[in-house]
Amino acid sequence: MAMPPPAWRPGTAMVPACRDWSVPRLRCASRCWPPPGPTVPVAGPASGPRSGGGDPEGMVQALRRMAVVASDQTHRIRLAFEDGRVHLNVLTPDLGEGHDELELVYQGEDIEIGFNANYLLEVLRYMPTDEVKLTFKAPERAATLEPVAEDETAIDYLCLVMPLRLLD
Repeated sequence: MAMPPPAWRPGTAMVPACRDWSVPRLRCASRCWPPPGPTVPVAGPASGPRSGGGDPEGMVQALRRMAVVASDQTHRIRLAFEDGRVHLNVLTPDLGEGHDELELVYQGEDIEIGFNANYLLEVLRYMPTDEVKLTFKAPERAATLEPVAEDETAIDYLCLVMPLRLLD
């Protein structure tokens, strides 16, 4: 039977960082994370050509109203962004339809994008500021939500939300 390395004690482990090592009848490999090399951007927009911002509490109230009518399986809500406002629409064969409208600051081309209402509500519930910024590139790409601070202090809170495919 092979003896453990001299500094080994029960309940402890000595593993050389980021290299392969072995003892008789045992071979282990460890890897550093992240691996060395250039940084690869994470999925989702760091900054997109389209962004909108507004009061998270107003968004939460509108999303709750629309979530009542949304499908029980997908909770899909259609958001149509245009200059100065967003239209929230829900159409469910069983429950009917709902429409709501919010004023917000929006920059970019008009776009329609779908989200799970519960995911947006969960993110907005924990926003630490009075204004939130939603940034996205395209209806099929991930969107980011982040708080906007008035005094330009760095708030380390970024949420990535995947959209749902909209059915026409």
